[in-house]
Amino acid sequence: MNILIIYAHPNPSSFNAALREVAVGTLSRAGHSILLSDLYTMRFNAVLSLHELEGDEHLIKTEMDKVRRADLLLFQFPNWWYGMPAIMKGWIDRVFAFGFAYNIGREFETGLFKGKKALLSLTTQRRKDYYSAAPQRDLMRVLEPIHYGYLAFCGMEVLPPFIVYGPPEMSDAERKKALEAYRKYLMGLEALEPLKF
Repeated sequence: MNILIIYAHPNPSSFNAALREVAVGTLSRAGHSILLSDLYTMRFNAVLSLHELEGDEHLIKTEMDKVRRADLLLFQFPNWWYGMPAIMKGWIDRVFAFGFAYNIGREFETGLFKGKKALLSLTTQRRKDYYSAAPQRDLMRVLEPIHYGYLAFCGMEVLPPFIVYGPPEMSDAERKKALEAYRKYLMGLEALEPLKF
């Protein structure tokens, strides 16, 4: 399987970086082909410009080629303000373009990305009990605009997300356990049942 990892975190020593490394290593060893878009390292410009709408953009064509080749898009990011970082949302704004990712009458079951899968892997600042304490913090609700409005809309099967709650509050042993849980999760990737909307 060809897997594109879209990664967004500015700190190369972050827990998100550790998760990205687990994904690259685990999936490569399992025989998958890995492509990586490290958005901060690329200095990806999140802003869709009028110039780009009217013309051509080489970098975006390169990212589109990566998406075209991918069977699975894996998004790795920290949960900031109940969503993905702006740089990653900008990547979607610019790469999931009209005519490439969707078209009139070509969305959801007939979407242009039909046959591809998508997976979100993310971290939160706080522990799980904080999110469980109030219904408005339920991350499955919070992630639905991404799952449904970006990914399923374009025709992709959306796999259940992998969420690490509160790495900043974890001990080293807990962080190692979370990384091992992610490795096992990825090893069972092909058996995951897509979300239903």
